[in-house]
Amino acid sequence: MATTPQEAIRDADKHVSFLDDHYETVDTQDFWLHSQNVARVVEPTQALAKLFVLPLEPRGSDNRHFNLRFFLIGSHQIWDGLTTFVWLRDLVHNLNKSEDALKAQLATLLDKKTLPDRLPLPQEALYPPISGSRFANPLLRRSAALLGPVAPPSPTYAAVLCYSKTPPLSSAPVFAKVSPRNTQRLHRLCREAKASIGAGCFALAALVMMEIHEALTPGIPLSERKPFVSLYGAFFSHHNDPDSLMLAFSDGIALPFLSAELDLDGRIRLLARQAHRQLASYQKRSQPAEKAAELQYMSSRGAGRVLANQYISSVERSNALLPEQLRKNINPQGEYPMRPNMTTQTCGVSSVGRRDAFIKQGMYDLNDNAKDLVADFRDTAASVRPREGEFLVGIGSTDDGLGVSVSVDGSSMDPALVSQWKDRLEHVLDEDNKAEKARL
Repeated sequence: MATTPQEAIRDADKHVSFLDDHYETVDTQDFWLHSQNVARVVEPTQALAKLFVLPLEPRGSDNRHFNLRFFLIGSHQIWDGLTTFVWLRDLVHNLNKSEDALKAQLATLLDKKTLPDRLPLPQEALYPPISGSRFANPLLRRSAALLGPVAPPSPTYAAVLCYSKTPPLSSAPVFAKVSPRNTQRLHRLCREAKASIGAGCFALAALVMMEIHEALTPGIPLSERKPFVSLYGAFFSHHNDPDSLMLAFSDGIALPFLSAELDLDGRIRLLARQAHRQLASYQKRSQPAEKAAELQYMSSRGAGRVLANQYISSVERSNALLPEQLRKNINPQGEYPMRPNMTTQTCGVSSVGRRDAFIKQGMYDLNDNAKDLVADFRDTAASVRPREGEFLVGIGSTDDGLGVSVSVDGSSMDPALVSQWKDRLEHVLDEDNKAEKARL
């Protein structure tokens, strides 16, 4: 570990790559797609994150204002959506500090005596079980013939990315935007249902999945329709900024299937209320007494076993995905078999809340001539490398509406149906219904 600011700067330089050393221009979306479909970018024995600095983009013709774009890749062990907002906010603050101030701050951070006090507290989460089955993600490809091998991308960025290996899956991030007007409508429906806007985001994603599923399988009677199940990130009531969080997976929530023939507002209210009730079991857990707290911490779904459970589940999952003739005769559970939730998800949904509470435009005045460098925030987006069959929806809100980032297993999902889901999510709240017309 570095002990001086100079050593820390030299160490950090190994994990920062300036793309303008190799390319005059870089398209953000293209580089994003390549980074998710090449060999692992982060070497975990060296660091858990890597920063790419993209070439500057001029803003206007005065040669004084530029877009400075960062592309940050990190591991699940230290990262989630809330952490991203906090890190970006601190990055903007640091960009506006002088070099002397940054070196002084760095010297303080390198003090090993203060390190234990600055480490983030453990995030405890107990995951209630979900019973029953669910309907499969309707966006999955209908024919195995459509899958084919994963084609490696052309080595456009070979100077900074490794194309020697191809991941087993292709990753295809998708980005959607819900307009301010439609976001306001969703807010109103959530208030009427006495539900949080986070629960409303779950409801919106589920509603669109239900509509597509119903359209693709019209012959299934309503009585036989299975629920929507979303299994994704843990939920915490933060009293301090989340400096570092591991993205763990819960047993999720289950929402009843509602036909598209029903009133739109009524469907959203019901689904949001159901989501709110189940999400509350994550966020409003009882605080047991000291002895009971110790037992809870090491219970089958306690925080003390999160890493162990995640590891064992990953071993079992990897083995189960192999063809039967290639599976290994292993039993990581031993004599005490685990009782996991065997209900797989329809898709994953994670709502990170209001981004403006952490970082927003206007933190610094770009026309402040008293400084040599002024940096202000403009926008951010994020995605993950999905696992087999995953369709992970991340939703956050700003004054400009809802921003939606979807991490898609491109090897499993039908791109035409994914595009249909995106379009429907963006515009489903455009529609009027009887209740809306009566209100007007």
